Amino acid sequence: MAIYTYLYADEFKRIEDVEEALTTYVTKNRLKVTRVVEEQQTTKISWQKREIGSLLLDGQAKAGDSIVVYEATDLARSTCQLLEVLLEATRCSVDIHFVKYGELFQAKEVNKLADLLRMMQHIESDFISRRTTDALARRRAAGLPLGRPKGRKNKNLKLDKCRKDIVRYLDLGISKASIAKLVKCHPQTLYDWIDRHSVPDRRPRKPRKRLVATVAANGVLQEA
Repeated sequence: MAIYTYLYADEFKRIEDVEEALTTYVTKNRLKVTRVVEEQQTTKISWQKREIGSLLLDGQAKAGDSIVVYEATDLARSTCQLLEVLLEATRCSVDIHFVKYGELFQAKEVNKLADLLRMMQHIESDFISRRTTDALARRRAAGLPLGRPKGRKNKNLKLDKCRKDIVRYLDLGISKASIAKLVKCHPQTLYDWIDRHSVPDRRPRKPRKRLVATVAANGVLQEA
């Protein structure tokens, strides 16, 4: 039974960090590495034309062998492509260890549904993160601003959809703190929204009378 460590790094992670993580994993799990496979091609190229394709499609990895990889995005560019890799690994009876998640994909015709769902959650999260960082990197390379331009305010605010309810609550004389609870927001968010839209408090509550205690000549406390 051969053990292959699949070493791949890009602009988002250093090769030294990946190598250290793989070494720690195989040592902890007492796996004896047969060969280190260092991927040179980017994941923009189809997995069939990369080292993972050579291992699975060209018959380098045999039934019962295992591949240790850091994360799913090292093998493929998308969830769909990764599923192709896993299907091919199953056909070849080759297990795949995912170091980052501490998960083992076993090349069995029937895998436990709970295990597969847990692993796919990790994998999908990785691909979403990678797509986001890729998009930010492209904008940065093109000299485009990241995020909302400085000084520009949102056209639509969270409480805009609650405007009618807020105005009605104010007309009923309900306190702003209570309204914030009714529309499920922080009180300061409501205060800012009211100020920004200049929403009048049409039926403002009368201010509480200030009680001032005075002592009458007879020594009895009286309200001023």
